[in-house]
Amino acid sequence: MKSITRQEEQILLAIHNLGDEAYLITVREKIKDFTGKYFSVGTIYAPLNRLDKLGYLETYYGDANAIRGGKAKKFYRITKQGYDALAEIKEQHDMMWQGLAIPKI
Repeated sequence: MKSITRQEEQILLAIHNLGDEAYLITVREKIKDFTGKYFSVGTIYAPLNRLDKLGYLETYYGDANAIRGGKAKKFYRITKQGYDALAEIKEQHDMMWQGLAIPKI
């Protein structure tokens, strides 16, 4: 399985949590909710494209509307390969964190 970055992991988790409402702006907002950090559109867009090229995401378009100047929103959905990548990352995290007791200092 191709390794992904922490930011790509956050994007996949945001898409998972957003369900049918996962498009660029909502993904960015969800990551801000998770991390408290505000990322530019470009900072989110580039990893979204990489995840799509890796086969971890699939895209589809909503209906065009006048508010968006006749343009349709591009939505994202996690593929089986994307969920497999998340499962692998979670397993790695669980193994690395196993037994960690934070000392009270």
